[in-house]
Amino acid sequence: MSFDPNAIGNRIFTLRTNAKLSQEKLGVSHRHLGDLERGSSNGSVKILIDIAEYFHVSMDYLLLGRDPSRDQFQNELQAAIDHIEKIKGLL
Repeated sequence: MSFDPNAIGNRIFTLRTNAKLSQEKLGVSHRHLGDLERGSSNGSVKILIDIAEYFHVSMDYLLLGRDPSRDQFQNELQAAIDHIEKIKGLL
């Protein structure tokens, strides 16, 4: 996975519109947030952290589109399935 400003902008836009927030409600200037959402500005680390905290998402999700909690769940689920398969093999 690589850094993709357009994808980051799409995630910010989706989070904001799903929450039915105007650009002004986030406390970021209308122009700057618009630039972020279009991918024409990378944004400062502070602004990205503020956005991630506001929407209760990880920076990993905001920057790379990965959801660690979902990845962890999938890994734990696969481990449980593997364990069940081993038990079935013993029966």
